[in-house]
Amino acid sequence: MERKRYIDSFDKKLKAWDKDIAKLEKKAAKITQTLQERIATVVRHRDAAASKTTDLLQSSEEAWVEVKHGAEAALNDMKKAFKKAKEKLGK
Repeated sequence: MERKRYIDSFDKKLKAWDKDIAKLEKKAAKITQTLQERIATVVRHRDAAASKTTDLLQSSEEAWVEVKHGAEAALNDMKKAFKKAKEKLGK
């Protein structure tokens, strides 16, 4: 009888671990999705900042200062999004 009880107990512990593993996997999937969304946000901000290069090159001397402010704002937005994504990674 002792053997059967031990095996039953062992099996019960394994099933409990299976549930815990499933919870961790679900949590990891959610984190991965969140990180992918954050990375996509960083890429969008980077693309917006990159588009400012063309604006800077094509702007007149009179409009250059205004365009420069827009470019700086785009870079700052990208920095914030990148920082937020890195914080989520814990780095």
